[in-house]
Amino acid sequence: MIIDLHVHTRRHSGCSSIEPLDLIGRAVEMGLEGVALTEHGILWKEENLFPLQEEADKRGLTILAGEEVTCFSNSRKQDFLIFGLKRSLGSHSSPSELIRRVHDEGGIVIAAHPFKPSRHGIGYHGTGEDLYGLDVDAIELYHPDHTETGRKNAREAAKAMGIPMTGGSDAHELDRVGIMSTRFFHRIATAEELVREIRAGRIEPLQGRPIRARSTSRQDG
Repeated sequence: MIIDLHVHTRRHSGCSSIEPLDLIGRAVEMGLEGVALTEHGILWKEENLFPLQEEADKRGLTILAGEEVTCFSNSRKQDFLIFGLKRSLGSHSSPSELIRRVHDEGGIVIAAHPFKPSRHGIGYHGTGEDLYGLDVDAIELYHPDHTETGRKNAREAAKAMGIPMTGGSDAHELDRVGIMSTRFFHRIATAEELVREIRAGRIEPLQGRPIRARSTSRQDG
């Protein structure tokens, strides 16, 4: 099952132009079987997410909700994808405190684009080498702003830390949805199942448009 784990919509992310309903058609067109909504510091409320999930289900698409949380640490922004929580987290000053809080509540933390070059040309808009001191559950390998060096660094960190890697488009525009994604080797229907499979490492990061037909890429867990 192929899921884009990193997508923003204009419903809760002012920097995105993606209308939630338009997202469904685009995701299906791209060959995705699932999309994770990761708004900035905001988790979709269940009563707002349910109608979108119902519409997506008609097209054979699973929609789940997490959030992207920004921490301001060491004079730079460090972003994390959070799944498995029931509330919005906003932003945090301490990555370690964020991770502890998420783990205490049964969720997981993915280091988002840890080696994305800073717009200022110095350092990263991400954890960078600080990653090694953080108890994250996975590392985002495939991200549109990761250079080859960034991907190399992410692979080395994942291997050294013994954790899995993910892929996500970080789409803010409709035509970016699905350009990077994550393959799950078991069927995912809930955020709890997504958390379980990432923890178990039963995933594979993908770069480029999914090429497996939707009818053959589904697997039951």
